Amino acid sequence: MTDLQRVTPLPAASGPAGRTLRILIVEDSEEDAWTYQHLLRRAAVQVQCEVVVTGAAAVEALRCELPDCVLLDFNLPDMTGLEVLAEARPACAVVMLTGVGDEQIAVQAMNAGAQDYVVKSSLSAPGLLRDLERAVEKYRLQRELTVSRERMQAALGSVDDGLLSLDRDLNLLYLNPAARCLLQLPDAPHADLGAQTPWMFSGAFLDVMRAALHGGERRSTELRAPQGPWLDVRLYPGPGGLTVTLRDVTQRRQEEERLRLLESVAVNAREAVVISEAEPVTGEGPRVVYVNEAFTRMTGYAPEDIIGRTPRILQGPASDRAVLDRIRANLLSWTPVDEIIQNYSKDGTPIWVHLSIVPVPDARGWFTHWVSVQRDVTEDVQRERRDRTRRELLEMAAAGRPVEDLLDGLCRLIRLDLGNLIVTAWLRDGHLLTLRASVNSDVDAIRSSEQQGIAQVDLRSDEGVSATVIRTRQPVIVDDIRSGHVTLHRGAREALLASGLHAMWTLPVLSSRADEPPLGVFTVFSHEPRMPAPPELAALQDLTGLASLLIERALAQTRMQRLAMYDSLTGLPNRALYLEYLTQALNRSGHTGERLAVGLLDLNRFKVINDTLGHSAGDELLAQVAQRLRSSFRPSDVIARMGGDEFTLILPFSSEKGVFRSGIEQLLNTCFQTPFQVKEQELFVTASLGVAFAPEHGTDAETLLSAADLAMYRAKRTGGGVAEFDPAAAALQPGRVSLETDLYHALERNELELHYQPLFRAGTRELLGAEALCRWRHPRLGMIPPAEFIPLAENSGLILPIGAWVLNEACRQLAQWHVQHPQLQVGVNLSPRQFWNPHLVQSVREALERHALPGSCVVLEITESVLMNVPDAEVTLRRLRDLGVRLSLDDFGTGYSSLSYLNRFPLTALKIDRSFLNGVTGDLSGTPEKVIQAVMLLAHALDLQVTTEGIETSEQAAFIEEVGGDILQGYLLGRPVPAEQFWLPD
Repeated sequence: MTDLQRVTPLPAASGPAGRTLRILIVEDSEEDAWTYQHLLRRAAVQVQCEVVVTGAAAVEALRCELPDCVLLDFNLPDMTGLEVLAEARPACAVVMLTGVGDEQIAVQAMNAGAQDYVVKSSLSAPGLLRDLERAVEKYRLQRELTVSRERMQAALGSVDDGLLSLDRDLNLLYLNPAARCLLQLPDAPHADLGAQTPWMFSGAFLDVMRAALHGGERRSTELRAPQGPWLDVRLYPGPGGLTVTLRDVTQRRQEEERLRLLESVAVNAREAVVISEAEPVTGEGPRVVYVNEAFTRMTGYAPEDIIGRTPRILQGPASDRAVLDRIRANLLSWTPVDEIIQNYSKDGTPIWVHLSIVPVPDARGWFTHWVSVQRDVTEDVQRERRDRTRRELLEMAAAGRPVEDLLDGLCRLIRLDLGNLIVTAWLRDGHLLTLRASVNSDVDAIRSSEQQGIAQVDLRSDEGVSATVIRTRQPVIVDDIRSGHVTLHRGAREALLASGLHAMWTLPVLSSRADEPPLGVFTVFSHEPRMPAPPELAALQDLTGLASLLIERALAQTRMQRLAMYDSLTGLPNRALYLEYLTQALNRSGHTGERLAVGLLDLNRFKVINDTLGHSAGDELLAQVAQRLRSSFRPSDVIARMGGDEFTLILPFSSEKGVFRSGIEQLLNTCFQTPFQVKEQELFVTASLGVAFAPEHGTDAETLLSAADLAMYRAKRTGGGVAEFDPAAAALQPGRVSLETDLYHALERNELELHYQPLFRAGTRELLGAEALCRWRHPRLGMIPPAEFIPLAENSGLILPIGAWVLNEACRQLAQWHVQHPQLQVGVNLSPRQFWNPHLVQSVREALERHALPGSCVVLEITESVLMNVPDAEVTLRRLRDLGVRLSLDDFGTGYSSLSYLNRFPLTALKIDRSFLNGVTGDLSGTPEKVIQAVMLLAHALDLQVTTEGIETSEQAAFIEEVGGDILQGYLLGRPVPAEQFWLPD
């Protein structure tokens, strides 16, 4: 007989249900197996049997297909029936076959998972079938019970709350995993729960459990396990005992405690606390639900005044709109707010507040409220504003701003200390004391003072308060101008009283020279009759002392500027004043439509006269020429001396151009027709006059002067007289004049372009950016070297528009590079001539804003001549640094290289000139190497970054890196190329 014997069932009568019973018979005796099949066929049911003779075959068969029941012999050739059960774990009914007296085996089989057993010697057909069917039904019921129990345990085990079942003696019947965790029990707790958790079965909680059992009513309480969580306990009595639920409420209790602490903090906090609803953020805004006492003290609003209303009632006319917009944007995005803003108290007093607002979420994470902490920083803001105003005043004085600007700033500074009082500044000029500035003067008495004739005091005849202060040099404090013993300037009392002003405090601004009268006075007005408080008087005296220094400096600068605006030899306006007049005339002509001509006049053969008769004769001749020009031309014409023998003219006219030119030629002939008497000699002198017209030949001063200069050269070549600027003819002129004319048109014809030489970080050779270098591609002459056209642009004044174009174009290109490489920087060279332009800082700011660039990515390179020759260079450089741009001293070491420049001016870097690299071999003992190393040490000690240009060999690059250089530039690493050829990293 084989290990696996399959028997095909014979047809049998169907049972009542017509169901086929599938039986797996595991029996090594062929005779016994046949007997079992025979008995089952006699039982009058449809049976399908499969016979296997070994335990291994039974295990394999049960893994392939499950029968309804297994009839399993205990003794098998390879293993016992118990071992088959242990290995196969059949998911079906099992009936064990045993012999007489094998009851112990039967018990073991039942414990191992069998549903029943039969004794081989007592088998009968109906009995065997009944035993098998009963085993199948028993297995089904056990399975269903097991599934039901598993589902119940899974359901109870999945809930977060703990669940206990106790009998009436409080013995443990059941607990779920959550309860075991909350009660900190072992994995297999025993029924005597009191031994494991004695804290539950003593004291008040034991009484609660007994009361629930005795009264049959639900109970609830809170309980805390030793060193464990706080538990919310609910007890449900039933016939069999108690069902107890446990919930961890530790976080809730902590939250409640935290809220109690927060409420205590909010109530007793020194800062104002406001709690409002989360929405609506737009429209009228969220409603206030709570304010603390500090809020009431700070704003004057009691809780009943503001609860239910929006916090926006604190805003007022001076609340910064930009700050309010930022706050609203943060609220809309549910992000914290940290701002300083000006609010208003209930009585209208402005308050500066540091505002901190955070959203507060509920347990679900949904924001329900805003909590705002407000701190009064009015004193801090006022102190900062006073300090800032003082700094601004000192900077204004250093920059040579007009005295009116300084007086206005001083009035604003005084008002910061005196609040809403009206502050006025009066300046003395000879015997007249004139109102020159006022702050917070929105009253008719001050606004109309000039129209009423009381804004000026004649110190020779006036006996009023201001005149008294000037004469006595002492303050005069009037607590009430209605007092009869007080003498005021004519008409002042009536005007002041009509505007509700009563107190008047006047302090002198003393001169540093004891023999001179005061420079002026400050007068403060109050709506209330009162004396100044000691702090107010001290602040006024302190600020009038500062005013003395600033006003004296400003007046001295004004006198110096007045002297500097006129030529000392001829008495004519000099170049600076002429340019100011020309700018004003161009602005005026743009509005009125008045025609304007700009003339440049040069004396013919003046050098011969100067060399033959001497410089004193030349000076005398120039003075006489100036006098004749003044007397020959109209009073409305402006005559100025540019320098040497050059004179400039501003000639407004309304006639036809041809008529105007004829008139100018006649005036010129008349002026130079009569000989000049110089050192008892008669000198016949002629002149050449070049004329340019606005707006045909230009709309700005430099352009028109350049055109007039070209026209003057043309007049000289034709023998003198008058010549009009002709762009077409000028383009054909050879030499300097022709090139200058072409340069004049280079910008408008797009002939200029920028090339970029890369800059690399020393050591890593990482690309840092580029230096922008201007190139001129002439349509006829090809590429013109910068050394040829840059000096030409400097001398002609064209460097200003060219410099502005270079800066804007470099920023435009850098903005394109920043899309992929935001770390790059660009260096731009500034000409010394550009520093004479008062709009330099504004043009840099506009270039940065136009291309949305941070100032830190632009490096402005300047030469030592700027620091040496431009008087206001330091002020301009500091204003540029305020924009964030970096400043590099170019060609360091080629000039004086004064260390005071590095210490005084706000430089961030310096560039070692290429000439220092000549002879560098890398030998640290060599003279060039020692010089470079010393410069590196000096620059780094001053926190300056060092760029080395002109690197052409690998030895030079290695040496610079060895001695600590920061940035490398030179042909070794990259030549200047157009932007489209510039290498950018991937």
